[in-house]
Amino acid sequence: MQELDNRDKKILEQLDLNSRITFKELGKKLRISKETARFRVLRLKENNYIKNFITTVHISNINRFYYKLFFKFHKTTPEIDKRIIKHISNYKSIAYFASLEGRYDITFLILSKNIEDLYSFLIPFKEKFGNYILEQEILTLPSVHRFNLRLNKTTKLTHTKYAEKLQDTKIDQLDKQIITELAKDSRISLKDLAKKTKKEINSVKYRITKLKKSNILGRHVLDINYEKLNLQQVQVDFSLRNHKSIHQLINFAAQIPQSTFATITLGKYDLALEFLTKDHKELREILNQIKQEFSKEIIQQDIFIMEEHSINWFPL
Repeated sequence: MQELDNRDKKILEQLDLNSRITFKELGKKLRISKETARFRVLRLKENNYIKNFITTVHISNINRFYYKLFFKFHKTTPEIDKRIIKHISNYKSIAYFASLEGRYDITFLILSKNIEDLYSFLIPFKEKFGNYILEQEILTLPSVHRFNLRLNKTTKLTHTKYAEKLQDTKIDQLDKQIITELAKDSRISLKDLAKKTKKEINSVKYRITKLKKSNILGRHVLDINYEKLNLQQVQVDFSLRNHKSIHQLINFAAQIPQSTFATITLGKYDLALEFLTKDHKELREILNQIKQEFSKEIIQQDIFIMEEHSINWFPL
């Protein structure tokens, strides 16, 4: 494993703020040459520190939302586990998928327009694997807060909120193609986008600008291999006494450098916070900070160690 120096860490932080940044712009921010910036980014990708360059999407602005599902299985074999993971990974509307250590075995997000989208996954899945399902939980996910990667304590917080209110902004097939390609690869060139969509470069550029102004296209970020950084992804799901405390808890968690996501949910849990921690001791310190401030508001919490399988914020 290559040990990352401070410059590599700063590159990861800058790319997580804008993974579409040019090598020239990146070099200028870090006071290095364009060639050095290119070399270091490609090395980080080749060495699998960067799994992918991705784009987030404000799906609420195109009248869609996520269902968040948890499953606990029993009486499975390693072969059955592989079949379950493959089945979920191959399903067309999976935006996020991870294995868990904790109360549940897996969690994933289904991009949805209505409850029929949930049924179209759930009924065939239960027909195929129902004998192995011990427990399931289904939550509606109205809002997501994303915090930028902060590997250095001095790195400033960028807090991005994805709107809760559904809006039916009209998009056509070309818009969908552009969003789909950028969600999979935020660094795709305008030339390649034009080729894939069979449109002129200026038309593609205009559409991207329009999608950003409509707040449909979100931030260009990174899908990082945290294991290579010796960091563990942890999700803590909270049941709270008072819905009003959710945003106070989110704002508090946002100031913790190890925090990456806060997800508001409707169902068994009210809020999920995600952290990157070096070890259990660091996680315990974070949870003690939260407990000290919000002990009266927290009814219960479940802690999950995560292993990501896939991320695609626009799986249409």
